[in-house]
Amino acid sequence: MAKPLIQLALDSLDFDQTLSLAEQTAPYVDIFEIGTPCIKHNGVELVRTLREKFPNKLILVDLKTMDAGEYEATPFYAAGADICTVLGVSGLATIGGVIKAARAHNAEVQLDLINVPDKAACARAAAELGAQIIGVHTGLDAQAAGQTPFGDLQEIADLGLDVRISVAGGIKPATIDQVVKAGADIIVVGAAIYGAPCPATAAKQIRQLVDGTIGSPHQTLILNKIKSILEATDDNLPVKLTHMLDNAKRVYVSGAGRSGLVCRFFAMRLMHSGYDVSVVGEIVTPSIKKGDLLIIISGSGETEQLIAFTKKAREVGAQICLISAKGGSTIGEMADEVIQVGASDQYVKVVGMPMGTVFELSTLSFLEALVSHLIHEKGIAEEVMRYRHANLE
Repeated sequence: MAKPLIQLALDSLDFDQTLSLAEQTAPYVDIFEIGTPCIKHNGVELVRTLREKFPNKLILVDLKTMDAGEYEATPFYAAGADICTVLGVSGLATIGGVIKAARAHNAEVQLDLINVPDKAACARAAAELGAQIIGVHTGLDAQAAGQTPFGDLQEIADLGLDVRISVAGGIKPATIDQVVKAGADIIVVGAAIYGAPCPATAAKQIRQLVDGTIGSPHQTLILNKIKSILEATDDNLPVKLTHMLDNAKRVYVSGAGRSGLVCRFFAMRLMHSGYDVSVVGEIVTPSIKKGDLLIIISGSGETEQLIAFTKKAREVGAQICLISAKGGSTIGEMADEVIQVGASDQYVKVVGMPMGTVFELSTLSFLEALVSHLIHEKGIAEEVMRYRHANLE
């Protein structure tokens, strides 16, 4: 079975915003739908522009034609539309008119079942006339009342018609698997993409879910967020931190809370890599001296206890490196080097990644990649690392 196509609903009235959204999401979607409000406001010129800019994408014009089917659809097919929609409630004469216009331009017709009382009968009749796509559509007003398209989708899929089935109506990452399993050939996504902080990232997530290249929506959320943070991190920072590690007599690491757990993870890997490393706060940790390196992991750079550690390290002349979500902070002002993981504006509230999770997991990934860099640069064999690993446990 072929993978479903992803259709993005372009619903903005603004011409330039519509083009910008299309450009951002083009790598991940198959069909650009010019939504009904958008096409009413911008007209046929938007079809021509999208056709010129995206010659390899399908363009659907959501006319929702109710009357004068052939007359209304013809100029949009002529401008480059691959698909135009006609309302099922319009009647067979109007549906037939749009089909005639489509055939004249070697294009397709989508029947929209929105508000059709007997959806199965309408779908059968339209398919017999020659409609290639049946659209199961729960409109915005119906969505606001709590309706979903899933029951109707199953009903139309069970008919076994020789058509493609399109489904629209509040589709989001959490419901993609349900839509695919129900038999949709085209999945229409709107607000879940254009309403996201980063439409390109949201579109990519939908693409991966449809293609089955990653796990659950929640796994996708976390992986995509970490990836975006690491992509925004300066590529030169691992080299700088490696230089500081190699020039230090001894290495000390410290962090509070979950960042402290990341510190311990990093300390173990440094020990495996051959560095003389200690975790601040352990009863066997020796005093820090000039020539040593203190690495602080703190998302805010403002934790009181870590500020005190930093001040003490400065007093004795030790080098200080802060790994943080911020470029400027109290600890950062005292540090010799600030490793900013990601950009400050990426650390907004993310539902499902609460209370610092974004920074902690991104930092863990950043530091593990740094260790991978060390292993390759220094040619450290895994057998050597295993030899250094604790054997009293």
